[in-house]
Amino acid sequence: MKPFKTLILQALAVMALGISLWQPASAGMVATPALITQQAGLIDIQAQRQSIHNQLVDLGVEPDIAQQRAARLSDAQINEITTRLSEQPAGASVGGVLLTVFIVFVITDVIGATDIFPFIKPVK
Repeated sequence: MKPFKTLILQALAVMALGISLWQPASAGMVATPALITQQAGLIDIQAQRQSIHNQLVDLGVEPDIAQQRAARLSDAQINEITTRLSEQPAGASVGGVLLTVFIVFVITDVIGATDIFPFIKPVK
């Protein structure tokens, strides 16, 4: 009786393994315009990746490190970086920087760390 159970268990194990490895394959036609668009997107991503590498080198990052950083970026991150860069007009963030510096100086005057503005009295 014991060899019969072993045989059944072995057969079930083989069938379970066979079923788990079997997966249907799917294939379909790919339209030429879709393939061209996909390939153009890959070429554009590579150009953008090289542009990011060049910008990092221009900012003083060593070329090898810049290459590694650009290579680690995903395609979505590269698209986001280039989209955000193209959306920002040149010099638009200067007002924000000045406002931030002013707020920092006001806060330091209020806590008594500096005395830049005479109209602000420090908290005691």
